[in-house]
Amino acid sequence: MLPTAHSVKIMAMILACLGASCVKRQFNSAVKIAGGALVEESDPVYTSTVSLDSSGKPYCGGFVFDKRTIVTSARCLVGHAGVIYTVTFGSNQKQLKKSVEVPARQALAHPEWDREDLTRKNIEPIPSEPKNDIGVLVLSEDAPDWVKPLPLSSKVELKAGADLILAGYGQTNTNRNDPSGAEFGGYLREVGVKLAAVNEVGKELIWESKESNSPAGSCQGDAGGPVFDADNNGELTVMGVNSRAFDSSAGCKGKGILTDVRKFTEWILAAKAKLLSGVVQTGDWVHRSFEAKEGSRVSIDYTLESAGADYLATEVWLNVTHPDFTGEEKVTAKLSSYINSLTQQTVTLQWAGQGRFTGKFDKFAREKVCAIASRWGIKQDFVVQVNGKSLTDAATGSEAFIFKFCE
Repeated sequence: MLPTAHSVKIMAMILACLGASCVKRQFNSAVKIAGGALVEESDPVYTSTVSLDSSGKPYCGGFVFDKRTIVTSARCLVGHAGVIYTVTFGSNQKQLKKSVEVPARQALAHPEWDREDLTRKNIEPIPSEPKNDIGVLVLSEDAPDWVKPLPLSSKVELKAGADLILAGYGQTNTNRNDPSGAEFGGYLREVGVKLAAVNEVGKELIWESKESNSPAGSCQGDAGGPVFDADNNGELTVMGVNSRAFDSSAGCKGKGILTDVRKFTEWILAAKAKLLSGVVQTGDWVHRSFEAKEGSRVSIDYTLESAGADYLATEVWLNVTHPDFTGEEKVTAKLSSYINSLTQQTVTLQWAGQGRFTGKFDKFAREKVCAIASRWGIKQDFVVQVNGKSLTDAATGSEAFIFKFCE
């Protein structure tokens, strides 16, 4: 069952113009920042782009597919240790903010996206099969009236050199390690780039900076944000969502990979239907999140596979985040489940950057986790230690974070 609807916080806002003809697109070639120019309220980019927030700060982007559906990248939904997702319409740093708090259970990542991509330093930039880096959130109620979804592009042939527009709330400095760019995160910006190549097999597009604006493009915090195509009249359509850098070692150096959302329309509609009905099937990523008293957030991501009348937890990952983590900490986690006899596994989590440790449990892929446990009301739990000290659940005060695989 889906949780009850959460409130939509609406602040009054009058838009002078919504048509693309009202927007003058000028990208300052002297600005060597990833996010480009600030987006005006009259721009259709503004009324169709959202940020996904955690603790009041944007960490990813997305676009409005329809009044109830937000499309983003899978990496923005899996591995994020947030208690809830907050979808922000408008630019929150300008305080023109309309938020919908969306429970994590109402988010779904593509089941064939490879969760281990979060920990890989480099991913083949032109893969021979789809990476499926796409995800969906369903809002608890309709988006505000001023939000205007844009259609997906209907172009059949795409040519290298075609103009594209990236939009996002992320870091503005092309050097990922330079904290000065983070100061401007949260302001919706757009930047003009060009199409470099099309990967039809991989269902992806490659963009690169224009010579006049290099190395402007997307950066940290812009994943999941939309990429638009503009026709000769300036009318915008959605082409893709930001997936990853072309070369992670190069940082935000003006070249990146997009998921071609036009190739995933049927999946988006099916995912929306699942979330609205409350039915999450085997193969889908399931996400459970908790807040610790110590200021950390912990979450568990897993997928289920049928095994007769029961299920196996084929992929189980644990994530622990804290803004003050440096990567020098030792973080361990013990996952326990009373299945037949007590099944346990302890792992040492690996540093994944951005204040996050992550680790994979593989023992439960051999243990049936649902029918027996549910019949007896048995729950699973995990205990997390940071430098030898256990975290405590902020809601219960317990050192054990309790959940059910098949809740």
